[in-house]
Amino acid sequence: MLNKRYSFGYLFVNTAVSIYFLSIFLFKRSYNIAPALLILAALILFIISKERKNIFKFNNEQKTLALSYLFYFATLAFSVLFHHGKLNELDNPSRILLFLPIIPLLVNYKLSFHILIKVIPFSALLAGIIALIQRFYLGYEQAYSNVMHIQGGDMAMSLGVFSICISLYFWTNKNKKFALLVLFCALMGMLGSILSTARGGWIGVPFILAFTLYIYRKKLPKYFFPILFSTISTFVVIVSLTNTGGIIDRINAAKADITQYVSSENTSTSVGARFDMWKASWIAIQEKPILGWGKQGIYDKKQELAKEGVISEYAASFVHNHNQFIDDTVKKGLIGLIALLFVFIVPLRFFISNLKKDNPELLCLSSLGIIHVTSTMFYNFSQSFFSHNSGNIFYFFLIVIFYAAIKVVKNKS
Repeated sequence: MLNKRYSFGYLFVNTAVSIYFLSIFLFKRSYNIAPALLILAALILFIISKERKNIFKFNNEQKTLALSYLFYFATLAFSVLFHHGKLNELDNPSRILLFLPIIPLLVNYKLSFHILIKVIPFSALLAGIIALIQRFYLGYEQAYSNVMHIQGGDMAMSLGVFSICISLYFWTNKNKKFALLVLFCALMGMLGSILSTARGGWIGVPFILAFTLYIYRKKLPKYFFPILFSTISTFVVIVSLTNTGGIIDRINAAKADITQYVSSENTSTSVGARFDMWKASWIAIQEKPILGWGKQGIYDKKQELAKEGVISEYAASFVHNHNQFIDDTVKKGLIGLIALLFVFIVPLRFFISNLKKDNPELLCLSSLGIIHVTSTMFYNFSQSFFSHNSGNIFYFFLIVIFYAAIKVVKNKS
């Protein structure tokens, strides 16, 4: 009976995690399904299990992660109360606390490393296929409009870069054919990001690729680097020459936006609006640096600055500031910025500490965790990634998954 229950639990947690990755882009809010199933399962297990004290006992690393999540939520809750905001501002961030009990659930029922590193590349492949269908068959102007194209483009890029890391794992473990298949999946995920026209997702890619190759540099033969470089270069050249997804148009548009903003010819552009929002935020932060303005407060302040001609009315119309670091600082003050940095630094420190080069599974998982944290930080420089439910779930849920996977591997070894 116990073995049957364990077998069902193993099947359930791995199926649920697989569903999450494979369903991100399928339809609106499909990314909610798997986390909801796992939260419900954790709750049921806590209620019915006689071993709940042992199962749901957090180690020091998990407690530190939990504290960072709690601190992040607490600063938002305090800001909402202090600035008389609306309680629905707490809806999305409050859900990240529900992810914490998922860690012991995944650890207890053995989240599979081998399933995880196969489902991620196939989700990148699926992301690319969906983007191609949406752009060239359905005629969408931007891929992933069902999940907000900037968010979707960033998530597709993450899946693509994850897959490059996973391809290095397979290559260094003598599975070269599958490594090449995974590399193709990686390029499809990156293509999906390009077809979304979300430029912010492209900024950090060179740095993250450089980090990944540096980590695996001693495990890879010298001839691998020309292969990878030529593959990626060919991909970039083809995309550039064919202007796939309008990538050249987007780059030229960004240059034009900057030129028009500097000359004050037109500040109501995509890039110009960001510059204006950041300028308004800098002015506001200097006035209320500690506790910030709150969501409504900064919106009203931008309206005031627009009337004074400091920023454009177009920039003043945005609810968030297209930079999570600035957005949290101007709304919640320096305390909010510190809390935001904590949810990056705490898991990053954990992943770096587990970067064991003598254990290929730990090396791969820790690298994935580092890539996840750093890429999300890059996204947040040009987008308020956590202002959307999809971004909250993608970042915080994957942190939980990588934490649990590392714990399972360490327990096994």
